[in-house]
Amino acid sequence: MSRVISRSIVRIATLGCLFFGLVSCAASQDAAWGGELVARIDSLAEATLREGPVAGLTIGVKRGGDLLMVKGYGYADIENSVPMTAETVYRIGSLTKQFTAAAVMQLVDAGLIGLDDPMTRYLPNYPTQGHEVSIRHLLTHTSGIKSYTSIGDAFWLKAALFDLSHTEMLELFQDEPFDFAPGEGYSYNNSGYYLLGMIIEEVSGESYDSYLGTHVFGPLGLSRSSYCHEAQIIRGRAEGYEQGPDGLLNDGSISMNTPGAAGALCSTVPDLLSWTTALRSGRVVTEASYRSMATSGLLDDGSATGYGFALGVNPLGEHSRVAHTGGINGFSTVMAHYPGSGLDIVVLSNTGSGAPGQVEDRIARWALGMPLKN
Repeated sequence: MSRVISRSIVRIATLGCLFFGLVSCAASQDAAWGGELVARIDSLAEATLREGPVAGLTIGVKRGGDLLMVKGYGYADIENSVPMTAETVYRIGSLTKQFTAAAVMQLVDAGLIGLDDPMTRYLPNYPTQGHEVSIRHLLTHTSGIKSYTSIGDAFWLKAALFDLSHTEMLELFQDEPFDFAPGEGYSYNNSGYYLLGMIIEEVSGESYDSYLGTHVFGPLGLSRSSYCHEAQIIRGRAEGYEQGPDGLLNDGSISMNTPGAAGALCSTVPDLLSWTTALRSGRVVTEASYRSMATSGLLDDGSATGYGFALGVNPLGEHSRVAHTGGINGFSTVMAHYPGSGLDIVVLSNTGSGAPGQVEDRIARWALGMPLKN
């Protein structure tokens, strides 16, 4: 349940330039592909596991229709020595938001939701405290509603552990003062996406879980993607870990009811590579709706936020980039697309850390022939 590229709601430690055995951090290089890039990624992954420490990673890289690699490194379950694979299932945290935003846009495409409709058209009992909050505000993190993950111990040490109903979840944040008037600011907001999940349910007449299975996962053949219920048997699901002062620890508990449409999905690298291609190609939403998702939102004063509908649109140097990260207890993730080159990179880890973002950045710079970060 983390923000685009740089911010996460879990306590992610930022990895610096740890990969001493690789190319110097300041060095520029020619664009790499094929076996050369795979060899570099292998070395990078092994250094990440060692220096992190990180339990495991799965990395996928493709450019256009050319799939370079999907490969697992390290362990999906340390205690039982289960190796990570290309098909390992991870909690994906806030990458979930892309699926939520796409589901909303499917309903927009069908004429059942308007982007500038007030949210109270669909959730009439929500107390907006005199403000008018639109669907667009919720999608772009500009609503001003208090994010439930920002209320501190009241959430993390209490509510997060329990299977709360929608009513109980709303009681955590609905009466908190707004952070700002809708449209006047940007603040990454899990409450907004939780509410969008409720709106999907209200409009479709289906549970969020069922809606995605019927209208997204099933039609696209994403057979390893699902709502990540704790009690359900999910074959190949990784265990989660956190970085402790003396090494890795098992991750802390969280009820997967609480992330909801903001961060409760499971998936694999192959499914996510298929997903991002399908989303851009008109197979999920119309091409116009995808353009809306991948266009920066604007505040009322005209300033750009760098965030569309569950997609960050911040460039990497001179290369345009559409990306998002995810973080939830024991897991951290990143998925990035570079429209100019057709490059897609997905990095999933079963350790709560900043490693996926660092790995994705390094792979992108190698593949695009960019200087490495200092």
